[in-house]
Amino acid sequence: MTNKKQILDYAFNEAISTVNLNSVTKEVAEDAIATAMFGYAEREGYEFTKEEVHATIVAGMETLAKSREDFTIQTWTMK
Repeated sequence: MTNKKQILDYAFNEAISTVNLNSVTKEVAEDAIATAMFGYAEREGYEFTKEEVHATIVAGMETLAKSREDFTIQTWTMK
């Protein structure tokens, strides 16, 4: 059985696949991701609070930033 954190993560992952994070500001990206996550919840029959969505976005963006750092270091060392 899937827990709420996993569902929030699924919603976040789906949302970031629809938002081009490189072409918008951080604030616009967060608003777009939150909107998409609430859309996911409505479509799938779940309820998310604003706090849950915000916490998921913050954690997800931190994870993305760390993965970009790893890629940047790898690319830099390959030059």
